[in-house]
Amino acid sequence: PPAIEEDLARIGIKNPLAIPTRQAAAYLTEIKNIPTAPSTLEVYRHRSRGPKYKKVSGRVYYTAAWLDEYADGVPVSIFDPNKF
Repeated sequence: PPAIEEDLARIGIKNPLAIPTRQAAAYLTEIKNIPTAPSTLEVYRHRSRGPKYKKVSGRVYYTAAWLDEYADGVPVSIFDPNKF
């Protein structure tokens, strides 16, 4: 759909099959509403957590499908200050 392509272009994603770390963090933050810093994805990789990724010639890439899959599995907690 054109709206999704516009969102991807807005955050600098040219190819949804090869998304660099910085844009992957922006994708999770702006499109999936999961605040994520590029450094968080780096830590996740070192700890074998987070979304799937591939390494090509020493560079790390994610796909939109892998980021979506990861985002769908992230638990959501809603803070209720009245419970404290």
